[in-house]
This record gives sequence, C-alpha cells and structure tokens, in this order.
Amino acid sequence: MPGPTAAGRKLALESLESRCLLAIDFDLLNDVTAAQGSRSSYPDEIVAVGSTAFFTAMTPQRGLELWKSDGTAAGTVLVKDIRAGSLSSSPTLLTNVAGTLFFVANDGGTGAELWKSDGTEGGTVPVKDICAGLYSSSPTSLTNVNGTLYFSAFDGVTGAELWKSDGTEAGTVPVKDIRPGYNASFVLSLTNVGGTLFFGANDGSSSGVELWKSDGTGVGTVRVNAIRIYNSSPIPPSFAAVGGVLYFSALEAAGIELWKSDGTEAGTVRVKDISVGASSSFPSNLTNVGGTLYFRASDGVTGGELWKSDGTDAGTVRVKDIRAGSNSSAITLLTNVGGMLYFTANDGVSGVELWKSDGTDAGTVLVKNIRGGSLSSEPLGLTNVGGSLYFSANDGVSGAELWKSDGTEAGTVRVKDIITGGQSSSPRYLTNVGGTLYFNAYSRANGYELWKSDGTEAGTVLVKDIRVDANVDSPNSLTNVAGTLYFVADDGQPSSDSKLWKSDGTGTGTVLVKDVDSNAVAKRPNSLTNFGGALYFVAGDAYGDELWKSDGTEAGTVLVKYIDFRPSGSWHRYLTNVGGTLYFSADDDVNGTELWKSDGTEAGTVLVKDIQSGWHSSSPRYLTDVGGTLYFWAGSGLWKSDGTEAGTVFVKSTERANYPMSVGGTLFFRAFDYASGYELWKSDGTEAGTVLVKDILAGSSGSSPRYLTNVGGMLYFSAHDGASGFELWKSDGTEAGTVRVKDIRAGSVGSSPRYLTNVGGVLYFRADDGVGGVELWKSDGTEAGTVRVKEIRAGAGGSYPASLTNVGGTLYFSADDGVNGVELWKSDGTEAGTQLVYDFFAGAGSSSPGLITEANGRLFVTAFTEQAGQEIWVGDLTPALAGDYDVDGDVDGADFLLWQRRLGMATSPAGSGADGDASGSVDGGDLTVWESHFGEPVVAAVAALTASESIDSRAAAVDAMYAGGDFTTLFAEARALRPQRRLRMAR
Repeated sequence: MPGPTAAGRKLALESLESRCLLAIDFDLLNDVTAAQGSRSSYPDEIVAVGSTAFFTAMTPQRGLELWKSDGTAAGTVLVKDIRAGSLSSSPTLLTNVAGTLFFVANDGGTGAELWKSDGTEGGTVPVKDICAGLYSSSPTSLTNVNGTLYFSAFDGVTGAELWKSDGTEAGTVPVKDIRPGYNASFVLSLTNVGGTLFFGANDGSSSGVELWKSDGTGVGTVRVNAIRIYNSSPIPPSFAAVGGVLYFSALEAAGIELWKSDGTEAGTVRVKDISVGASSSFPSNLTNVGGTLYFRASDGVTGGELWKSDGTDAGTVRVKDIRAGSNSSAITLLTNVGGMLYFTANDGVSGVELWKSDGTDAGTVLVKNIRGGSLSSEPLGLTNVGGSLYFSANDGVSGAELWKSDGTEAGTVRVKDIITGGQSSSPRYLTNVGGTLYFNAYSRANGYELWKSDGTEAGTVLVKDIRVDANVDSPNSLTNVAGTLYFVADDGQPSSDSKLWKSDGTGTGTVLVKDVDSNAVAKRPNSLTNFGGALYFVAGDAYGDELWKSDGTEAGTVLVKYIDFRPSGSWHRYLTNVGGTLYFSADDDVNGTELWKSDGTEAGTVLVKDIQSGWHSSSPRYLTDVGGTLYFWAGSGLWKSDGTEAGTVFVKSTERANYPMSVGGTLFFRAFDYASGYELWKSDGTEAGTVLVKDILAGSSGSSPRYLTNVGGMLYFSAHDGASGFELWKSDGTEAGTVRVKDIRAGSVGSSPRYLTNVGGVLYFRADDGVGGVELWKSDGTEAGTVRVKEIRAGAGGSYPASLTNVGGTLYFSADDGVNGVELWKSDGTEAGTQLVYDFFAGAGSSSPGLITEANGRLFVTAFTEQAGQEIWVGDLTPALAGDYDVDGDVDGADFLLWQRRLGMATSPAGSGADGDASGSVDGGDLTVWESHFGEPVVAAVAALTASESIDSRAAAVDAMYAGGDFTTLFAEARALRPQRRLRMAR
C-alpha cells in the first residue's frame, strides 16, 4: 500500500546514548525516512591522468578527500585520507602535469598547500609548505607549461606571486616577486602559448593588471605591454592560444576589446574595435577551433553574438546574428569537436539549445530543438569524447539527463534516462578519461555518485556507490522566523532535491512545509531570509530558480513572481531587507543581472533600475542596509538606492570592494586603489564622503583589512601594518581613531584574528599568540582588556574555536580540547564560565558542530555522529534545575539513585552528570545540592501525603529516607513514583 504523503510528514525526536553534558540536554532531530535514502559522495573535479580518473569525494568517516577510479567498483578507492578522521583536507584544483597529479589540500597542520600524487597512498605527499606553519599559501591558477607547474601562492612575506614547481621541495620556488612587499601582484589567467607562460599581473607601478610573460626565470619574467587586461567588470579576462599567438580581452580608450600578442611590446596590438568608440564589445569565451579564434562579442547593434578572427581587423567578423535585433543570443560553452564548433545559444524562438558552426553564416545552425517550442533544454557540460559530443539536457519529459550528438538532428539523442520519469539525474563534471566518459549523476538509490558511459544505454552505469551509509543529505540553512526554525534537508524520498522543513523543536512539530514531488512546487530552497515575519527564499520549479515565500503552511508557500521563464530561472541573490522592502539581484533575460525589489506581491516585485543597459549585467552584490538606505556594488562602483529608479544613484568608483559593514549610519568597507593597495574605506553616500579612512600600511602594498565587525558603534577588523602581521584593529572612522588594539603575537607573523563576533558589547574572536596556539579571545577595545579567555587545549596547538555565535548574550562555539574532539562549547567571557556544553560524538571523535541557531527558547545545532551522520540536534535553553541529575525537569528520587550509582566517580568536565557542585567528582557535596532542591519545581500537594498527616511529620519522614539512602518506599513494582515530591516550605 502507498506510504504517507510527504506533506505533513513528521520527523522523530530520538535520544541516543548518554552524552557528557553541561546545562543543556540535546536530542537528535532526525527524520523518519533516514533509512530510505542514500547520502551522496558528490564526486567533483574529475581529472584524467592517463587512464585513471582522479576526483574528490565526501564520506562521513573521511570527509572530503582524494579518490581515483579505473572504471571498476573495486578500482574506485580512496587515495589517501590526508586530514585523518572525519575532517576534510578539501583537495581542489586537480591538475595533470606530465602524468603527476598536483592539487591543493589542507592536512590540518600546514594549511592549504601544494600536494602531488602518483595514485598511491605513499606517493601522495605535500610538495612544499610554502607559507610555513599553520598558515596557508593558498595556491591558485595551477597551469602546466611543458611539464612544469606554474601557479600563484603566498609565502607570508612577499604576498601572492608567481611560483613554479618540478614536484620537489627544492624545485618549488618563486619565479619573481613582481610586486615587491607584502601586497599581491594578482597573478591570473595563466596560459601556455607554445611553451611560454603568459599571464596578467600588477607590479604596483602602473594602472592595474597588465600582460606579462615568463620563461620560468626571474630575468625572463617581464611585462609584455602596459595594456590593462583586467577591470572589475562583469566580464572576466579571457585568454586563448591560437597558432603561437595569445588572444585576450583588454581595456583601453576603445573600451574592452579583442587584442593579440606575440610576446613583444610592438606585437601586442588591438585586433579590432568591434564596438566602435569608447563602448565595449566584451569579448569572452575565446576558443581555438582548428586555428581560428571563435568568441562571443557585441558590436553595440546586434547584442552578444558569435564572432571569429584570423588575427586581422578585416578577418574579425560576426559569424551570425543568431538572435536578430539588439538582444543577445547568449552563446556560451564553446567546444571544439573534430574541427567543428559546438555551443549553446538562444535564438529567441527555440530557447537555449545546442548549436554548431563551421565558421559561416549558413553553416551556423541549430543542431536540435531538444525540448521543442520556446522552452530551453539548457545543454550543459559539453565534452568531446572520441569525436562525439556529450552533454546534459532536459527535454521536458525525462528531466536533465545525459545526451550525445554527432552533429545531426537524428544523431542527437538521449544516452540514458538514469532516473525514469520527469526527475533529473543532473549529470555534471563530464570528463574524458582515456576515451570513456566519467561524470557525477544522481539516482534515487545512490544519490550523487560516480558514473561512466561508452555512449550506449547499457554501457552507462554507476561506477561505485562510494557513500553507502543510509541517511539523508545534511540539513542546512537553519533560519529563525518568528520563533519557528526553517531548514533545508533531503528526507531520502524518491524526489531528487532537498526540501523546505520547519520545526518547533519537537518531533511532532517538525514537518515538511511543502511536497516537492509535484511539478508546481518549490525545490532546492536556498537563501532563506526572514522578511516581515515570513520566510522568503529562492527555489526552482519547471521554470528554474525564482523567489518564493512561506507562512509555514503548504497553502501559504507560494511563488512570488516568475521573473524569467527560462529553465535556469532568474538566479536571485543577496536577499536583503531594507526598511521593509526586500532587495535582491536577478536576471530577467532582457536586462541582464540587475537590482530588483519586492513587497511580497507579484505586482510589487519589480526591476529597480537597469544600471548597465541592455543584456550586459551590472551584477549588484554586497547589498547592505545602512540606516535604512540600500548600499551595494554594481559594475566597478558603489551605488545606493531608496528603491526608486531615480533614487538609485552612483556614489563612487571603487576597485575590488568587499567586507561591507554598517556602523552608526556610515558604510565601512575594504577597497583597492593603486596608490594604497587594499585599505579601509568609508562612505556617507556622497562621492566626496567616500574616502580612504587610513593608509595603515603606507604605500601601495595595502594592509588588507578583513572581518569588519560592528561592536557598540566601533568598527573592529583584522589588518597588518607591515611590522606586526595581521592583528586586531579598531576605527571610529577617523584616521587618528584607526588604531591597532593589541599586538597579540609580537613580531611580523601576526595572531590572525578571525570570527569576530559581538556578544553583549564585547568582541570575541579567535587568535594565535604564538604560545598557547589558536584559542578564544575577547576585547573591550583596549590593549589591557584584550585577553585570552581560556586555553581550552593546553600547549601550542590550540583548540581552533569556530562557528562563534551569540545566543541570547552567551557565546556558543565549537572547539577541540584535545580530549573530546571538536564539540560544542559556551562562554560568558570568564575562564571558569568557558565550558564544554555537549559531546555529541562521544570520545575523541569530532562532531564539528555548526549552524548554531536559536528559535523559541531552543538551541539547534548541526553535528556529526557515527550513528546519525550530519543532522540537527536540539536542546532546551531553559536553565537546568540544580540537582536534576537525569534532566527530566524534576528533582526527585530518580536523581538520588543516579547520584548513588555514580558516587565516587570523576566527572569530565566538572559539573556534568551528578556532579552538582562542579567539584570534578560525585561526592557528598552533590547530595547536599540534591537535598536542598528536592521537590522542585514546587507543587501544591504531595501525592503520598494524606490529609490526616501533618506536613511537618511527613517532611521529617522524607528527610530520614534520603539521609539514609533508602528509597524503597518510593517504589512500587520496581517503578519510581515520580509524582511524590518533598513539599518545600518555609518553616
């Protein structure tokens, strides 16, 4: 018979075995279908090294680590648990260099550094600890140039600069300190052109990031041309090598246009001014197909369309105006398959579909309207395997599944419907490994796991179910709305996506808000936001991601407005409440990504202003409420808005701004200029009032302020002045009032304050003083008042506090004391009041608590245990009764019996279990605590007290019982009569 409907499905509150607790007793908030689904390992960054596929995958036992596969289940194995245990080393930027895999990983001791692997555990080793100690060099842009690895990294002295490696520690060296000093040269877009490395960098002496090249030596690393190749525009720099020549987009008087370089200054020239005059054509998606450069550009008349170039002005032409008129066809995913260009485009009639081009107008054609009509199949992941094009697409019937094409309509077919019906398996990370296609896909039975395909339905199979532990996807996005906790989780039912749930902290009150199995309801909720006492969020249906709202009922969970009917949706971001109006950025497929607002109604959800007119996007970001006015960044500058088109105005151009923070009606932020580097800025909403606060590190290097936090009207942040390293600073908005609070770690290394958190007007943060390791600190803004709260883990290693959260004036956080693993702690700012709250993962294992959220007097925490995986736990924040050792809400005989059983036992931490006086052991003092609170809470009558007995005589009898430790009269048939309590009275 069919199971219960998903709507109204309950979650079960269930207690696991005893945990070490202080003040709060937690229960597992676990869904009833935990055994029906399968968690996913989420294979990612699939890279071919020979015939072996390397990738990253997640398991609860090992975290996110490096794996490999030969295409068989037995040959799909963990390469190495780099960060031992359940914590993750998070390998990324997997790169094949002459048969060796290079990548970046964090082993928990040396930070994120460069590693290499030959596919064996013993051969998976760190290459070099570039930024010595716990700090990360954070290598980026890993690029193979003739068997040598080039990348950008930070060594703690020179800033992020160009490095190279031959795979040995001695051979991993900086190539050149392009921008001397602590600030970075912003090395980017590393590209191999005939054995020479081209890239963009800023040496601090010019107008920005310019074109450089390197032969691997310091002398041979030189600026090619002073042309500015990068600007903070919506279009990132694009490089491509064609026939030994570098093509790239650059900014000069004619705007952002197509350039080329042969490696000489004279040979670095603009190819063509496609959008004539100062306007820009924004060349992007530069792709070499058989010696011809193809790219996307706009001439200012036809919108973004397909262009090609042979390197000459005359030979740089538009291939075809796919979407007639000024609208863009939005071509993307340009892919070379056997000399034919494939890409996706929208002609305005068929939606976003698969196209191909031989470089002529006539030969640029729609391959197939996979979805039919004007809706889009949204092809993704275009990948060439043996001359066939593979990709994912949604035909509107089978969902997003794996397809292939030989370039003909008849030969463009679905390979396999991995999840039958309309649900999507969503293939992603398509990779050619030795002529076999590997990819990540979802199935009801296995979740997101590793698959492979030979192009046939029978040959498209699951390689291995890496994560076989039965459970649901980890809950996330915990949000308090008017005392109700909303969150997102996958309950393991046959639908593919996570769902919106709510909870009042009880089992019966934890329910699915709306059933995702219907095509008309929300899936993949994200960006949960409390707006006017209702929940607003972004979720997808048949028309992609749009804005939704919910009052917590199924009927009241509705779409606010369809802004874009494409399957990808309008991609709402940065939901921000300013003065009762919800602002966000969205793309309506007409104006690009621009600023929108909503009052919660369809009619009241409107575009505020098309800042960058036409299909180009201004991409509003960092939306911030400053005294009831919205501030945000769009394009390369700061804007503000009162919600009207006329009142949405440009404030000032600012480079690479981030970390916005409102303090007393002033906007503080970090920004970059070429004279001062990254420094602290502020704005009062006027151009004249948008100024540098202080050049903390004098000159162009920059102090790189970060983690801006408002505490009692004072701005706190982390910055370095070139002498003391990253330390705690504060600012009242004046140059004189912008000062270092304390040099916690004397010398140039710095204490690196992080997780700055305001709790009742006191700043809490974590820092490393170089002696006690990374521990919890607090500050009142004075040097003397900036102190370590407690050395939670003795020694130089530190407890690494994280997830610092203010809950009703008490700080909750995670930390590792070296005994219990990473568990939940709290602090009132004193050493004695900084205590372990709960050991979810009993013993030395770590539960790594996070997403600490309060709702309606209950504390919700996500934590990992072997039994349940990553789930939500809930505890009552109501102070526990003294003497209530079994935490059942009554101080009664059961607590006395618990004290008897544990008499003489040591407790860790002190105050847990039956250690009522927090002495560290269960002793006579704890009996006194129990005795003095016996009978609480006070009741009007005692069940065993008869009318004929006096209260005094009955109380004396009870006194005698607990004094002698004899509670036999409180039991009947071995069951405690808990209603019997001693009546506490004033005598």
